[in-house]
Amino acid sequence: MHIIEWTKEFAVGIDEIDEQHRTLIGMINGLDSSTHGDYRPEITRRLLGQLNDYVRDHFGLEERLMAGGGCSPELVTRHCGEHAYFRSVLRDITNDFENGRRNVSVALIEYLVHWFLHHIVVVDRAMAHQLNAAEPELAARVAAALMQHVTEELTDSERHLLAELRRVNEELERKIDERTQVLTAKNSKLEAELREVTALVERMSREQASPRAAP
Repeated sequence: MHIIEWTKEFAVGIDEIDEQHRTLIGMINGLDSSTHGDYRPEITRRLLGQLNDYVRDHFGLEERLMAGGGCSPELVTRHCGEHAYFRSVLRDITNDFENGRRNVSVALIEYLVHWFLHHIVVVDRAMAHQLNAAEPELAARVAAALMQHVTEELTDSERHLLAELRRVNEELERKIDERTQVLTAKNSKLEAELREVTALVERMSREQASPRAAP
């Protein structure tokens, strides 16, 4: 039985991110499996190396997405800070193993699981929500910028087409305003739900950690 199973509740709505999360969950499950049965240090070493490489690439993708705009500075700061912390913990686990630690303890693997679930459900979902909310506004800005570069020397048919494009753009802006209002209301609801989930995950972490102590 795996220590963690992917469910649709973990999906953030960005296909590439969700697929990478599924892969990372598979890697954590593999690392957990290596602590049971016929222990072989070369398998653990390989799994830790793969996990370090994949985490670097995955976090890099998320950070590039946020750098493209659409996320609040507060979320970017928190998100990148959590990435840096997880990298440091994973690096410490890897160094301890390379320096003679017999195995990766179950308590440490449980820590990876709880941190990862909290990060997906709270921080990554907030990132995806803000990125998705920014897309229509970005499209409207691009459309407006293109309109400003249209040459003055137009035929009658081109002027007719330009007028139609402007009408469509105005309609798009109206729909964006309506969607923004809806998204603002949903965002307020999401933030309340995220606070509830954060409290739940933190309580689960304390309950899981209390009967076990890291060696």
